[in-house]
Amino acid sequence: MKKTIKKTVCLLLAAALCLGLFGCGRVKDAPAPEASVSARPVEGKDFPDSYVDALPERAEDGLTLHAFNWTYNEVRDNLEGIRNAGFKNVLLMPVQQPKDGGAAWWAFYQPLSFSIGESSALGTKDELIALCDEAEALGICILADIVVNHMANIGEDVKEPDGTPTVYPGVQDYEPRIYLNRNEDTDGTGVTFHHNRGAKGTGADTQFYAYGNLPDLDTSNPYVQERILSLLKECIDAGIDGFRFDAAKHIETASDADYPSDFWENTLEQAKLYYREKTGNELYAYGEILNSPAGRSLSSYTRYMRITDDGFAAQFKNVFSAKDPSKILNADLKTADPSELIAWVESHDEYVSSNTHYSDVRVAKYWSVIAAKKDLGGLYLARPTEELTVGKIGSYAFESEYVAVSNRFHNRFYDADSYESVSGSCYVNEKIAPDDQGVLILNVGEFESDQSVLVSLPHLEDGNYYDALTGAKVTVFDHAAELFFDPSGIAILTRTRDTHPQFDLSERGCSYAGSKEITLTARNCDEAYYYFNGDRSETWPIDGTVSIRLEEHAVDGRTELGVMLRKGVNVTEQSFRYQQIPLVEGAFNILNLSDKYLNGEYELYIWSWPSNSWSRNYEIRDGVMLVDTAGMAGFLIAVFEKGYEIPNPNKWDSHVIKQSIDISGEILQSGFCDMAGF
Repeated sequence: MKKTIKKTVCLLLAAALCLGLFGCGRVKDAPAPEASVSARPVEGKDFPDSYVDALPERAEDGLTLHAFNWTYNEVRDNLEGIRNAGFKNVLLMPVQQPKDGGAAWWAFYQPLSFSIGESSALGTKDELIALCDEAEALGICILADIVVNHMANIGEDVKEPDGTPTVYPGVQDYEPRIYLNRNEDTDGTGVTFHHNRGAKGTGADTQFYAYGNLPDLDTSNPYVQERILSLLKECIDAGIDGFRFDAAKHIETASDADYPSDFWENTLEQAKLYYREKTGNELYAYGEILNSPAGRSLSSYTRYMRITDDGFAAQFKNVFSAKDPSKILNADLKTADPSELIAWVESHDEYVSSNTHYSDVRVAKYWSVIAAKKDLGGLYLARPTEELTVGKIGSYAFESEYVAVSNRFHNRFYDADSYESVSGSCYVNEKIAPDDQGVLILNVGEFESDQSVLVSLPHLEDGNYYDALTGAKVTVFDHAAELFFDPSGIAILTRTRDTHPQFDLSERGCSYAGSKEITLTARNCDEAYYYFNGDRSETWPIDGTVSIRLEEHAVDGRTELGVMLRKGVNVTEQSFRYQQIPLVEGAFNILNLSDKYLNGEYELYIWSWPSNSWSRNYEIRDGVMLVDTAGMAGFLIAVFEKGYEIPNPNKWDSHVIKQSIDISGEILQSGFCDMAGF
């Protein structure tokens, strides 16, 4: 409930505004007209109600969701929610064949191949193609993470006689010539990995990758370049619209003073031409450049692609403790041109390595600044599970309205003129387009929800605006407005009512055994209903919270729940899939294990804990692996070559070809694990 503000209080606030206490402060990019306020009007003029939410046409004009640890099918199942949240692009994990099949997230950054993975925890190539096809139909672009600086190793301490890392033998199964020539030129291909540990000069960090003892590819080698270009073209043929290049600053450029090469010309530039010829559009690409490239110019990379700006948000992450919005205003970008950059609140590396994490709402506050920054690319991390489980979505905070309002604001005004300023405790970013206007206001100070705050808006046209979070009408008069902030401190004002319906679902798609109950809650809706298996002829209204028993609506064990909500002209519609699993009693069920593992082509062992030992405490029955888990806190399945016998059952064996995820905790308690794609 709004609290009535007496005229005397308004006059005091107006005086403070004129004196600069709540005034314009420093304004970036343009001079501001003076704002002097004597009293707030009750009403202002209304603007034409004509805007409809839409994603930008080009990938480079949109924001990106990092689907960290998601499978292709998980991304596909969530495309509607991703679009509703306003993300134009989705970044996948590395699509190459990962070490150990991708049992852990880091294994994807130790690739075995320069082709789309044949046996990856992310899924199959056909599933990737299906994802890209469906994403294209929804106007979403799929980006692939690509690792071309290095390949997989045997271990952190295993080295060649010259001190360089030893290449993982599994590489020879996918890239035999690269593996054969890893240490010496045996067939005229040239040595395929760097052995120049003593490199000197500004390009030294392109010759030896010191992180994680990972073998550094000789990216100047023509055959290596040929294989990498083949991967990029294969991805484009599958429907990929762009790439992130991991460890890009450790790959040389043609303009480097020391150790230059034509790598980017012969790979990325050729891929751009291929994509343009195939689609008529421009390929989206950016490279991971952390800090700066050791004495080399950033322009050496920005001539080919965008680069990461890992320091932008770090400069204002103490803005709420300092209660000083000028920290945002004064934050510098890595280059003078924001269109060359990609920024984030947190990257996957930062999240994994940090012991402390901001709340979802705090992340959304920082994200609002990145999303509103003109021409700056934004990457939002979909956080993993606490266990960093591959193939399980850890958080749906990316769908939060706190995130979505910033994304929609970006999409609405990405090509508008932008004016940043400070007003009291608020950071202000005004957007002025020829036929539309709006503003992001982030209050970094302390405020009461029942007390209004007077904010100077030096460029916004007078009239009635609406807060996208609260739906409240806010009148701008004489370049200022009083508004009541949502508890987040985020306010996004536009000329049209832009509030969206919201819902909460206790579990967004899963496999289950026996019976399963979920709850569905609708909020901020004029209309809301749900239905099953695509049949809209029979629908049920969502009145507050409803409980649903999935097995009662299953067809051959499968239930598809559809949800449709409307608030004004804004409609949200999503579907969720659930699979009932028939279990074999008396043991833990490993389902959908590939026939090549079940028919004896390989040796399968169980590594269990707390005993930390190998065993074969399982049987295969009707295509299901049944594991005796008595006394286990957890286990994993390991694959070895046919006929291999583990010499020491109480020691981890490095001859493992592939290993599954850790099966423990909730997975172990569920009684089954779906190993499709392993």
